[in-house]
Amino acid sequence: MKRIVVPMVPILLMAVPVTSVRADEKPAQPKADPATTPLEMTITGKTTKYTLDLGAQSAEEFKKAIEAAAKAGQRPPAAPAVDLTIQIKNTSDKPVQVWKGGDPVVLTLTLKGPGAVNVAPLLAFTQEFRAPVAAEVGAGKTLEIPVKSLMSGFRGAAHWAYWTEPGEYELIATFKTGVSPAPQGSAEGMDGFGIVTLTSPPFKLTVEAKK
Repeated sequence: MKRIVVPMVPILLMAVPVTSVRADEKPAQPKADPATTPLEMTITGKTTKYTLDLGAQSAEEFKKAIEAAAKAGQRPPAAPAVDLTIQIKNTSDKPVQVWKGGDPVVLTLTLKGPGAVNVAPLLAFTQEFRAPVAAEVGAGKTLEIPVKSLMSGFRGAAHWAYWTEPGEYELIATFKTGVSPAPQGSAEGMDGFGIVTLTSPPFKLTVEAKK
C-alpha cells in the first residue's frame, strides 16, 4: 500500500477527565462529521511508553511554570517529545483530495489522564493567510501525518500539552480539514471542498517516572 507522508499540521490540545471503560464496552471507533465523509482517522506510534522528566521541579511547580508562561504570552517549557503518526484512510472506492496543511486545517490532540496540563499561550502570529494545501489519497490508501511533539494548535504553536505525573494517559485526535468531492452534509469550503471533522479512537500512552 502506497502511503503519503506530509508535514505536521496545527494541533489543538485540551484537558478532559478520563472516564473508566467497562469490560463489556466495545472499543471506540473512528468517527467523522458528517458521517458521509469517506475518511477515518487513527493514531499509531512506534512506542507507547514515555519517561517523565521535570528536571528538579515538582509536578506542582512545573504546572505553575507552564500556566504562568501561558498567561504572560511567553513560550512555555518545551512540550513532551513523542513519536506518533496520524493515519487518515480513504475508505471509499474512489480517490479524494484532502487538505493536509494551511491555516484552515487544525489537528487537535486531546490529552487525558493524571497530571494532564493543556494551555493556549497568548502568542503573536503573523497576519498573512496561508492557503490550504491538498493531497490526493487513492481508494483504500492512507495519508500519514507525523507528530513529534505535543506542541500544536494554530500553525503548530498555539496549544501545548504536558503530562506532569506518571500514569496511564489517552490521546484523542480531532482533524478539521477539507475534502473534495465535498461529502453530503459538509459545510462549504474553498474551491469546492467540504469542511469535515475526523475523530480518532483513544490512543493509550504510559508515562513512567525517571529512574
